[in-house]
This record gives sequence, structure tokens and C-alpha cells, in this order.
Amino acid sequence: MKEGVADLIDLLTNLIQDKTLDIYPHFKDFCLFKEKGLRKDAFRSLNLFINEEEAWQPKQKKEFAHWLFKLFEESVDIQDVLVHPLEENILKPILDEWLYENPIDPQPYRWYGLFLKTENHLKYLETALRIGGKSEQKVLMAIINYYLNFLNFSFHHISEDAYLGDISEDQDIVLKIENLSKEITNLDSRKHVAESVNYYKNLLSDWIAFKNEGKKGFLKWCADNGKEYGWTNSYYYD
Repeated sequence: MKEGVADLIDLLTNLIQDKTLDIYPHFKDFCLFKEKGLRKDAFRSLNLFINEEEAWQPKQKKEFAHWLFKLFEESVDIQDVLVHPLEENILKPILDEWLYENPIDPQPYRWYGLFLKTENHLKYLETALRIGGKSEQKVLMAIINYYLNFLNFSFHHISEDAYLGDISEDQDIVLKIENLSKEITNLDSRKHVAESVNYYKNLLSDWIAFKNEGKKGFLKWCADNGKEYGWTNSYYYD
């Protein structure tokens, strides 16, 4: 079984312990000041690093991005390092150029979709998965979690008879998750996804049946029909 989030170390710790950081002295200063909570000094060092990076050759830029994003993948609390100037002035321009030069490399699509702020993060993830296939397990799980969160929004007020989704759209999303889950290589993750999607699949089916009967009070309908969900325990007969 792969390591879980609880087993991962925060990004600042991983960076400071990595000898590669010595290659980038201004960035190292940024990390050390960040660790000490010295915000002004940290951003002063980061600005020096940004100015230095502008003069780098493309190969140097890609090497830095590859090193840093790999640490992103192996760490938690990346937001302490992934500040706006670093993202906008260094990482996004590097990835944009990378995508232009090598549009069949899944890595920049993966990193854009997993870590950077963009309205197209799902598109980037789907492209990474299409190019990289089953080897892109982090991307695969990110897409599945996106769709599970979409379903959660549809149903998070269902006990109050408030279904916030579209039945046809949610049925399509359930099918997408089921198809995507076939590519999950970790058995525990596959089991968890199967349980989650079955929950929403059954809930959607029960909601359709409830609406077809023209009843009111979905919570009571579930209790009367032996439909057990965690939140149905809040219903009590008088």
C-alpha cells in the first residue's frame, strides 16, 4: 500500500533537508525565512530569486520546476511555499513554455492541474491522464475526487428535501467515476471509491423513486423504506 497523506512531511521541511536547495541560494533563503516566520525577509529573498531566474536558460528553468514539483507531490502543506509571486512569475511561465515545446509530456499538465490556480485545472488533469494513462495515478484520483465532490454538492442538503443537482448530469458523473475507477491500481483506493460512488448511486436512485411517488419528506421516506444512510438516523417516529 502506498503512503498516505498522514505519512507525508510538510514541504518546507522536505525542501530544507534537500541538498539540491543549495543550488538556489536566494530560494533557500526564502525557505529558511519562511520557516522562521519572517515574511518580509522571505519575500525579499524570493524577489531576488525571481530576478535571477529571468536570466536562466530554458533547461535550468525546467530542472528547477521538475525538482520543485516532484517535492510538491511528496509533501503536504505546500501552500507555505507556493505563494502568488512564485506561482505567477516562475512556475506558470515555465510550464506554459514546457507545454508549448512538448505538448505530449504529461508532467506539466499534471502539475498545472494538481497544484496551480487555474480555471482549467480539470482540463489539464484530463489531458495528463489521456497522455500518461494508468501511470498517472495521482491525476486519476484527483479527477475522481473532483467528481465525488460534485456529487456531494448535489446531495449535501438532501435530508431537507433539497436536491441541488441535475439527475441526468449526476447519472453521467456516476458512470464516469465507475469507468475511471477501473484504472485505479491501489486496491484500498479502489475499494474506497467504489463505496463512495455506490453511496451516491443508491441515493440518486432513491431520490428518483421518492420523487416519482410524489411524496414529501425524503428523510421519512427513507426510514419507511429501510433506506439507511448515516443522516437517516436523525429521523425519529413520534
